[in-house]
Amino acid sequence: MLGGVTPTQQDTGTRQDTGTQQDTDTQRESGSERDPGAELAALARAAHRLVRGARLLGRPPGRRPAPAALPERGARPAADPSGARPAPAPSVAAPSAASPGPAAPPTAPDAPRRPAPASAPSAAPSPPPGRPQSLPADFTSPALEVAKAATTLDELETSVAQCRACGLCATRTRTVFGDGAKGAKVLFVGEGPGAEEDRTGTPFVGPAGQLLTDIITKGMGLDRAKDAYIANVVKCRPPGNRDPQPLEKATCAPFLERQIELVDPQVIVPLGRHAANHLLGTQTTMGRLRGRVVRRDGRAIVPTFHPAYLLRTPARKRDCWADIQLAMAELGLEPPASRAAGGGDPSGGGSGAGTDG
Repeated sequence: MLGGVTPTQQDTGTRQDTGTQQDTDTQRESGSERDPGAELAALARAAHRLVRGARLLGRPPGRRPAPAALPERGARPAADPSGARPAPAPSVAAPSAASPGPAAPPTAPDAPRRPAPASAPSAAPSPPPGRPQSLPADFTSPALEVAKAATTLDELETSVAQCRACGLCATRTRTVFGDGAKGAKVLFVGEGPGAEEDRTGTPFVGPAGQLLTDIITKGMGLDRAKDAYIANVVKCRPPGNRDPQPLEKATCAPFLERQIELVDPQVIVPLGRHAANHLLGTQTTMGRLRGRVVRRDGRAIVPTFHPAYLLRTPARKRDCWADIQLAMAELGLEPPASRAAGGGDPSGGGSGAGTDG
């Protein structure tokens, strides 16, 4: 015992003082007593704890940790300042030769290839009605050399009969070469054979042929068989009596050119627009072609209407008669006396395969 105070009393007093101080601090911290000094002391202690914790973590206080950057390939990971060892990453065994990797998805089998279509036949078929054929700029008729080789009309006719240079050969009954005197001074040229011509092999038969015969005999005073020659641009009938196509006319052209050379007429009378444009190398209407004389290679060309067109349009017969008189003047022929006195025309009937003027 020191100073009259026993240890028991000292412990009791100390516990009382300590309890009283703790109660006071508790009350102050709980806010029952608002002491500014105590609040500042509490805040200081909290800040001290935050600073201490930040120092232990290795970063400045008050800042959030930055997101960890991904390590570069081959670089070693940085050492942890706390000294703790990182957990090992789970290892993935590389596939060995004995253990194959995942199977690739099955691929669809290749579709069987179809055989290439057979090449088209060499002989080009005729186009359907109403569809024109284009003519290449560098086109050369396969009949050119054959036509040049013929020295007589008979040889040329044989070559025409054997021709298969265009699609018209597939639909013809027979070729229609020509008719009349071999040394005639006037040559009439139509566009192509019709149904009757395809059946008989003779150009301008039937009603149109009869009208042409009347023009020759009654109008010009000539004999059809002895004084005139008749031919067509194409030697085979176009299906359905359609117009000859440009490629068909160009293919058959050497036969007509050689035919003109062998007949050697003084005057050529194209009958209809197709024949006139073909012989003159133009593309215009019959109304602009007729009524005049065109001279080519020392011959006079006098276009006029096709006899079949005259049968459908009788009003044009007078114009045809005027054209025929131009041809007669080139031949030095005088009109028959009966027609000279009356001033009329000799075309009184007939028909044909022509489709235009």
